[in-house]
Amino acid sequence: MLSGLVATLPATHLAAWINVLRTVHAPDGRTESRLVAAHPGVGLGPRAGLLLSAWRSTDPQLPGCALALALEAAGRRYEQDLATHHVEIAVSGPVSEAVSVRLTASVAIGVIRAANATLLVTSYAAFGIQEIVSEIRAAADRGVRVDLVLETARASGGRLHGDCDGRTAFYELRFHPDVRLWQWANDERHGPGGRYGSMHAKVIAADRSIALLGSANLTDNAYSDNLEVGAVIRDPRAVANLVDHFTNLMHSTDGPLTRLPWQPVS
Repeated sequence: MLSGLVATLPATHLAAWINVLRTVHAPDGRTESRLVAAHPGVGLGPRAGLLLSAWRSTDPQLPGCALALALEAAGRRYEQDLATHHVEIAVSGPVSEAVSVRLTASVAIGVIRAANATLLVTSYAAFGIQEIVSEIRAAADRGVRVDLVLETARASGGRLHGDCDGRTAFYELRFHPDVRLWQWANDERHGPGGRYGSMHAKVIAADRSIALLGSANLTDNAYSDNLEVGAVIRDPRAVANLVDHFTNLMHSTDGPLTRLPWQPVS
């Protein structure tokens, strides 16, 4: 059970839970709320409940410090196993207790934190996801160059409305010198038969070496409520090709991706 739990938790949440458990003598009525409050995040409340339920049913006399030690050991083993994998699955929404898969939010945070030089983030819709915005800001603050390729309400030909415009979600980053905003130019979107394309890619790629690809937009619903799937790729050659593709679209002569100004959000 512990190995499955640590697979779904971001490292920061796991560390916060371990610190709480070290101060708990037994699973009382306040333990679950203390775990949730220690480091809030989408989709983590039910996992705190599962941990407390397993604790009570297995050995309610087990002190919290012992459970904390077991969680810490399980986390280290999981990270060791993860380092040997080239592809990892991420999910949002319902979780199967029989299969250990990580949450999309957890994986996204891990990829962003892995960036040392560059970070590419693309999404169709974007709103909410304050935790992700904060992680991107932290990456930029440590010198990572961030390229955000987003859809806008105007550029999408009317298919996005209001807060779905990606600039709204990331507006607090508008003055950061290492954050650049891009869009697919309107005049580059017309395909055969008059069809109009959308900027529908969902990618988070760090340093040309690790990338999260999936169905989830950068929205609270996609990261917690929707049934979404994704895959983390740890293959430098494949990820470098993906990043180079977007770089060429940004910087080639008359490229389809153009800089997007930070418009005031009304």
